[in-house]
Formats: sequence, C-alpha cells, structure tokens
Amino acid sequence: MKRALPYLGAALVALLFPSCLEHTSTIKLNKDGSGTITEETLFSAEASAMMADMPAGGENPAGKFSDAKKAEEAAAKMGEGVTVEKAESIKKDGRIGGRVVYKFADINKVKFNFGGAMTDAGKDMGPPGDAPDAAAKAEEKPITFSYKDGVLKLVNPEAKADAKKPDAEKGDAPDEKEEPDAQAMAMMQQMFKDMRMALKLEIPDGIAESTATHVDGNVVTLIDLPFGKLIADPANMKKLEALKDASPADAAAAFKDIPGLKIETKEEITVKVK
Repeated sequence: MKRALPYLGAALVALLFPSCLEHTSTIKLNKDGSGTITEETLFSAEASAMMADMPAGGENPAGKFSDAKKAEEAAAKMGEGVTVEKAESIKKDGRIGGRVVYKFADINKVKFNFGGAMTDAGKDMGPPGDAPDAAAKAEEKPITFSYKDGVLKLVNPEAKADAKKPDAEKGDAPDEKEEPDAQAMAMMQQMFKDMRMALKLEIPDGIAESTATHVDGNVVTLIDLPFGKLIADPANMKKLEALKDASPADAAAAFKDIPGLKIETKEEITVKVK
C-alpha cells in the first residue's frame, strides 16, 4: 500500500494488535514556528481490562506507546531539534495506553510519518512475518513543513496521485480474492468496532485562512478514520485491497459514505496563522 499507506495503512497495521485501539497524532504549531507533536494511543476498554489482569512481570502491549527509549529514537527521525518532552502511560474512561509529546523549535526542520509509532510497535508485537516489509517502509515519504511570515505550507508526498489507479469506486482488486469467512468477519467487526486513527494540525493562535479541505475552528483534520464503521460492511475490505496502490483521493472517493471519515486529498495545503 504505497500512496494510501500513511492513512489506511496505519489502520491496517493496528490489526496486528491484541484488540482495537484509538490513535491520534496532533501537530500543534505556535506563531513563532515552534510547537509540539502529541501521539496518543488508547486500547479499548475490553483490551485494557485484559491487560490489567496480566501476570506481574509480563510484557504489557500498552507500554509500547510510552517507552522513553523508543520515543527518543522516533524523535531523532523527525528532524533536527526535535526532542521528547514527555512519555507517559495514560488512563481514560477505563482504557489504558500511552502518550508521547515531542517538542520542536522550528517546524521547518520537522519530518513526520503518520503511523510510525503504530508500525514500530506492530513490528515488535506481531508474529514473525507480520511486520511491514522494510523496503516498503523505506518508500514512505514523510510530511514536510515550510513556515514563513505566518503561513505554513504542509506537503504530503504520499497524497500525490499515481499515474495508474485501481477502480476505487468499485473496489475491484487485481486478483480474485476468497470471500471472507462470515464468522471470522463478525469477530473482526466486534473486535475493531471502536478503532480510530486521526491526524490533526492545531493552531492555538487561530486560522485566518487555509486551503485544507477539513477545517474546524483552529484545527485542520488531515485524516480521521473510524475503522469500526469502515469494517462494518464486508465489501469495504475488498475496497481496501483494491486501494493498495491508490492515492488518498481514491480512498476518500471509495469510502465517502462512511460517517465521520475525513481524508485530506491535496498533496499540498497552506494555513495562514492569525
């Protein structure tokens, strides 16, 4: 999944985990060009209860998302001057997980791969062979930023359309795939019903104007994928397969009827800070 990987791929990586989770990345930009990147991951209430009953000394999957060493490694990949402000375990409404806050002094030096934390944790937790291929991961291009005179330009190379596209609207895969087992599908729908992936840009000083598609107050939504609603219809799994080489625009078109789903389809957007 090349072009849509940072969006839909991140959700598919989450299928490696014991149960569903909610992952949100929020990039917060101050008027002086500094800011933070907060990555928050929460497991479902059911999974959290199971992990709470794990024997002492056992490896808790939730700990993967508050690991200080891994956070430092991730910060080093995000660009010059990016540091870890804090890495902590969190609890919310009966759910457990982790939160890492990265701090940067100049967003011009930041490079960000959405779903990177998910991919790395999935590689550690999944069975052998389940981790994303290293070569495929190397093809992922990070989101980059250019900020000058109060105007931010965000470039997402992965949003660029391919010359050859699958028929995303019909969801036709290149090869015929076996129909999913009804019982297995029902279990999958139950397990991942609350899963959600989101990437947002927040401007505390306010947004004067923007070319982004989804703007609400001082927040730009780049992706909001309610995976539980997507997987509620088995036909959408076929669409996911057909979209493995598709652009975010193809994905947005294919899943336009799913309530709450938002995908930024533009390769480049600008945001003017108030």
